[in-house]
Amino acid sequence: MTLPAPSSVRERNRLASRNAILDAAERLLERGETAEFSMRELAVEAGKGFVTPFNHFGSKGAIMQALSGRVIDRMESRFQAEAPGGDALDRSLAMGQIATACLLERPTVYKAVVGALGTIGPISSEVRSRSRALWEFALGDMEGICEELRERARAILADQIAFTFRGCLSFWIAGEVADERLSATVDTATATTLLGFAAPGRRQRVLSAMAFDGHPEQA
Repeated sequence: MTLPAPSSVRERNRLASRNAILDAAERLLERGETAEFSMRELAVEAGKGFVTPFNHFGSKGAIMQALSGRVIDRMESRFQAEAPGGDALDRSLAMGQIATACLLERPTVYKAVVGALGTIGPISSEVRSRSRALWEFALGDMEGICEELRERARAILADQIAFTFRGCLSFWIAGEVADERLSATVDTATATTLLGFAAPGRRQRVLSAMAFDGHPEQA
């Protein structure tokens, strides 16, 4: 989740340097079609010494994980700013739309970032826990979830939506889901995951989010 602002000058300088490196990584990714840039290229792009990216992150894999965390923070911040109304079902579907919109702002960058997360690295990834927390935030108080299923939903639903969302992204990265189809694909996948937990009176709302021929029904 979004971290509090640093208090000391030293910490602010450290964070500014770290963000400069991440900004540089995003620029390099946007100029290419793969994640194949060197740490030396990254240091030059960021205007830093060669060892600075290593000092902050330790490895390129850690940089890609940090970029993933950064876009998750953006998704959360935008969700908070837009403050979509409704119950847990409405908010989860809104989160899918907001998350998709964030990714489509810089598709070349985020295809490379998410694709790089699929490789095993020397450090433990926090992507799953960060993704789960994002969907837990959207689900909130579980209003709209069938009452007898809420305890189970609290235990597993955020994880399942995160898995489903990541699956949509894998097909997007592979070119099997076009940019213009990603939003409807995520809508349908998220709604399919939510449907089994939806309160009887809210099932039609969830069904209406499922795309037929690429277009969701009107709620």
